[in-house]
Amino acid sequence: MIQTDLYKTFYYVATYKNISKAAKALFISQPAVSKSIKKLETLTKCILFNRNSKGVSLSTEGEILFGYVSKAFIHLDNGEKTIERIRNKKEGIVKISISNTLCKYFFLPYLQNYHNKYPDIKIQIVNRPSPSTLNLLDESLIDFGIISIPNDRANYKFIEIMTVHDIFVTSNRSYKKNTQVTVDEITKYPLMMLEKGNQTRLYLDNFLSVNNINITPEIEIGSMDYLIEFAKIGIGTACVFKEFVLNELRDNLLYQIPIHPEPKPRKIGIVLKNNIQLSIAAKTFIEFIKDNS
Repeated sequence: MIQTDLYKTFYYVATYKNISKAAKALFISQPAVSKSIKKLETLTKCILFNRNSKGVSLSTEGEILFGYVSKAFIHLDNGEKTIERIRNKKEGIVKISISNTLCKYFFLPYLQNYHNKYPDIKIQIVNRPSPSTLNLLDESLIDFGIISIPNDRANYKFIEIMTVHDIFVTSNRSYKKNTQVTVDEITKYPLMMLEKGNQTRLYLDNFLSVNNINITPEIEIGSMDYLIEFAKIGIGTACVFKEFVLNELRDNLLYQIPIHPEPKPRKIGIVLKNNIQLSIAAKTFIEFIKDNS
């Protein structure tokens, strides 16, 4: 086993070329320094220093050894400085998985403000739906995800940050605003929904199933962005998050079709693996989101 304390003493003596100065820098006694050098010379079976009236100088073998030891201590010093920068939020990487829709409508303001506050922290974002985000988390390829929180929460920790409401919207101006319809009546509309396997689609399919309704949407697609745009140009009636179409509802570009019963509100949140120690950068990002939600 490498005796790092001996090499540290050797490094300081070689750097200061004086045992007394090395002892002072190491906060140990001169005899302790001399003893460590003697022990290292015994281990290496080489004389590492030449003693003289002014102090010490490296022997030929000592010069060779110092070339390796100095590189090691330079790396260690750089490592300590890097850790200090990370601790002070001057360096680091955050790896996040989030769907395109949540990234656009929820995450972008946080991303911009976080980057302004911590410009030296790198942010890696992958766009994935909720099931894929959980897979990435299981494989430790991301620090955390932002998803629609599922009912099954085993093996994960969730931090709730936003409530969303699933609603049906249309751009059809002939629709009588605020007229409520029953769940089975909504099936008469040309429906557009997210594709199967998406967490939101799973939730809505379960909601309809509980109400004894089975539907086959006319359009299925992987992005809520497109559902919103398709609804705006009159392709059909889309199921979207109300919180993401507030401007369109305000400007009468879209109209909400209230249904009875209506889907219960859901939570958007940060998902983490249980019992995993997060990096300082990732912790900082999560706290930033929580503080600004």
